[in-house]
Amino acid sequence: MKSLRKNKTFTSLLFSSIFSMLGTSLFNIVFLIYASEFPNPKIMISIAEICVLIPVLFAAYTGFLSDKTKSKANAMIRSSWCQGILFLFLTFLIMEKNVITFISIAIVKILTDLITSYKSGLRAPILQNNLAKEEVQPAFGQLQGLSSIVEIVGQPLGVTILAISHQSFILVVLINGILYLLSGFFLLIFRKNLTSSTTNFDENLKINIRESFSQIRKLFMINSSSNFLILLFSLVFVNFILAGIGPLLSLSMLKFNPFPVSYGTAVMIFNVVLMSGMLTGSLIMEDKLKKQPLSNLLLFTFLMVAIFSGLILHFGLFALFFLFVLAYIAAKVNPKINQLILENISPENLGKISGGITTIFTISIPFGGVVFVSLANLIGVSTTFYIISGLAFLIFCILLFPEISKKVRS
Repeated sequence: MKSLRKNKTFTSLLFSSIFSMLGTSLFNIVFLIYASEFPNPKIMISIAEICVLIPVLFAAYTGFLSDKTKSKANAMIRSSWCQGILFLFLTFLIMEKNVITFISIAIVKILTDLITSYKSGLRAPILQNNLAKEEVQPAFGQLQGLSSIVEIVGQPLGVTILAISHQSFILVVLINGILYLLSGFFLLIFRKNLTSSTTNFDENLKINIRESFSQIRKLFMINSSSNFLILLFSLVFVNFILAGIGPLLSLSMLKFNPFPVSYGTAVMIFNVVLMSGMLTGSLIMEDKLKKQPLSNLLLFTFLMVAIFSGLILHFGLFALFFLFVLAYIAAKVNPKINQLILENISPENLGKISGGITTIFTISIPFGGVVFVSLANLIGVSTTFYIISGLAFLIFCILLFPEISKKVRS
């Protein structure tokens, strides 16, 4: 921990991320509030949530582009400025609340999320080149913890700014653009510390799905005795289910708000609890879950999803506890995966493989969001939550029985 604080590369990326993450956090909650004020709030909120999921499909390609980029530090700086300019552009459109403006905001949201994914692929080789092996997992744990802290601060801040400014969405968008510009300027100041190893990238190289899948399989079999296909299916399916919970929460607060507060504040409360769980899980690294294999973490995750989804509509306050536990467990997964990636993947393939992993594990997210949002609009939010609870409990039972039989045989 002390050595990380003395590492100028990590410190510069850490503080630059504060501005970028704060801008993202502000915009996410404000975009939902903006959507909720249209004549058909369920449809507009559904579209807003799906816009968040679309960029996930292109994670492998943005990783491929980041591998191909030679001057990674300069690309990170330009990307941050590009995000800032996109949001400053919105200040000229958002004055009118209509469908065209909403579509423009949605497009900017998708573009900025794609740029963020590209920047993540650029950041990984810089960290790999400047961190010791034993610093990798703590570094990503701290970055994940920082993200949770900023989410906790950013969402209430966004709601507060709207309240003080009498729902001035222009002000929030302007602040968002400035934050992204500051992130780019901060990287520019510490440009000399953002070094990465020189690699020979084949300009004719194309994304080979079979090759990437094979490398990912080898990577995850290094420290796991679990069946790769079962592990892969579990990761894909849990993301499919979790993708539906976020949009459904936003929709359910229109009718099943368990708090005597406004819609935006209710959504913020659930998101703050979620981020608090992520933060706690990221900061408390030395617990019993640290040495648990991914298969066990997924087992616990499915159980928490089943309980939370079954309680949320009628026992909202009680369900917050299980949401916190769910987030705490989920916080243990990403640092474990990132450590495997940085320790076993060469710099020239880092973005492609990490992007490939993200795509394979999260390819179901857009479909999960669309499926459950569509179900919510067709059969109702409550029925859809019960379906999610039942599916999660079914997968929990399927995963539990192999674990029991394995212990009996041993």
